[in-house]
Amino acid sequence: MRKKREIDKKPDRNYQADLSRLRLGPKPFRIGVSYYAARKEAYFTKLTIEENTRKLLMFAEVFEELRSLKRVKTTDPRHISELDIEAFLVWMKSRGLQNITKTKYISVLDSFLGFFGNHIISDMKRQNKLNFPLKGTDVDFIEEEDLITIFRHINGLSGYSGTIIRGFFSLIFGIAGRPKEIVGALIEDVNLEDEIFFIRHPKGEGSWGKSEWIPIIRGDMIPRIRRFLDEREEYLKARNIESNYLFVNPKTLKPYSTNLIRRIKEKIEEETGIDFKLKDFRSTYATLTYKHSPEKKEAISKQMRHESSKTTERHYISYNNREAAKHLKDEWKKSKIE
Repeated sequence: MRKKREIDKKPDRNYQADLSRLRLGPKPFRIGVSYYAARKEAYFTKLTIEENTRKLLMFAEVFEELRSLKRVKTTDPRHISELDIEAFLVWMKSRGLQNITKTKYISVLDSFLGFFGNHIISDMKRQNKLNFPLKGTDVDFIEEEDLITIFRHINGLSGYSGTIIRGFFSLIFGIAGRPKEIVGALIEDVNLEDEIFFIRHPKGEGSWGKSEWIPIIRGDMIPRIRRFLDEREEYLKARNIESNYLFVNPKTLKPYSTNLIRRIKEKIEEETGIDFKLKDFRSTYATLTYKHSPEKKEAISKQMRHESSKTTERHYISYNNREAAKHLKDEWKKSKIE
């Protein structure tokens, strides 16, 4: 299990230093992440900053290792060259990363280097040197048999962490959602009577994203979510804890962070032998539903709120979200998790 990475020191976001003259020490990439994260607070959500920081600190380790092997000349984000980026591409290839993951990594790295005035990745993109074709076979998802194994395994997990992960997995799969859309949810955002969930923190929050109620489209997840709510209430009541957060951390009284959820997930990976990412539940929903009902492609896109995606743009969708939900309502029965 990878150790949790943290920024060593968060700088004053009001600093006036010229980035080109800034002293970043013996590990410039790692220290540079601190400045980048501090300055992006005005532009990105907290969860986005945490996720990008986690990736960048991992990249820092990679570049430091490549530097020790003399495969890159520098780890200073201001001076990383095309040859250094090519060494990073070779590293990604050696890890067997999917093209969709490579694309995301390059995007995060591009933003980071660009912050320091280094636009080498943007230049390489303009020269068509960084094209990763995103084909259907390149989408990560959890195989149906593995999905069943995961849910059966978490059924028996003890303690409050078991309660949390059962609720988290059931909800994220039940709505085909993103981790950031549910990690900070409130208890009032779950309405099991109407089988709907309120997306309080949508993708694009603060700009183009909008909060909205969406169906809990996987009916087999409803009993699991209800179990989570009952166990959560019993646990908090026994300890005289009151909180409006759905996935409340009893130690901090704040929501569980995605990092803590991910650490529980990593333990499940070790115990089941199945590797997966939290975001894979979303693509798994789409893959399983399409597998059993390919004619429901437009409705699947509506449930996943992909109005601006290339896939959705190819099709002219003439029905609204409510009508789409009606078409999908019973599709979960074709791949029911017992």
